[in-house]
Amino acid sequence: MDYEGLEGVYFAVQWGSSWGGEKSWPYQPYTEVNFMAVSGDEADIALKVMVTGPIKDYDRIFKVTVNPDSTTAVIGVDYKSISEECVVKAGEYVSSVTARLIRTEALQNHTLTLGLKLIPTNQLAVSFPEWDAVEGYTTGTVYEHFDASQHTIRFTDMMTRPLQWVGTDVSPYNGGYESGSWGAFSRKKLLMICDRFDVTYNDFLSKETMPSALQTLIYKTMAAMLIERYNAKNPVLEDDGRLMWFSGCPWMSKVGVPWIPDAGYYN
Repeated sequence: MDYEGLEGVYFAVQWGSSWGGEKSWPYQPYTEVNFMAVSGDEADIALKVMVTGPIKDYDRIFKVTVNPDSTTAVIGVDYKSISEECVVKAGEYVSSVTARLIRTEALQNHTLTLGLKLIPTNQLAVSFPEWDAVEGYTTGTVYEHFDASQHTIRFTDMMTRPLQWVGTDVSPYNGGYESGSWGAFSRKKLLMICDRFDVTYNDFLSKETMPSALQTLIYKTMAAMLIERYNAKNPVLEDDGRLMWFSGCPWMSKVGVPWIPDAGYYN
């Protein structure tokens, strides 16, 4: 059947379970971005915008603006200015709005938001200010109702313990000290591994990119490096002041308990 209704634009951002795809992912009112999975200090996030109505043989203009009601980020600090005028090219029914986010130290402890809102023009209206969920899209969270003229980007740089971290913060078998191959998780420790082995945070998320052989190589190499630093009187300390630990280090380390240099290996 032919389309009946406004000729307009709407945010058509889809995401869901990793094993799915756009044919099964539901439409979403927000997008999550973690800079831990991004290389560099800036990230361009393209948000899909689709058109209702017939395809035209000429370019059409639609506009977008920052929605202050759903934005906590600061322009020039957390994101670059948004191009307010966008184009649906002739013969096409899909376009995008791009936002450039900036990595800052504040993101290591907070999540910021950037809300965007489509603005009607004399060529394109806003199609679905009241969006109802489309049936059949089930591989992810389904939002039954939302305003498809708006979309919110939630972004952070907070590092959570990845799936393939082979260590424990506290062991009940040795007085609560770190144990396992890699010991307690910390941002500093993971970044040191990334730098030494030229891997990224994403590599710690699956066994395919972090196999057991590499896990073993990591703890042996890192332990040797830490021992060398200790013997050179330049020990590596965690943010709480304790000695960084991997299996193979001759000292013990407990989260929250600073190392006392004059006490030697053990506090």
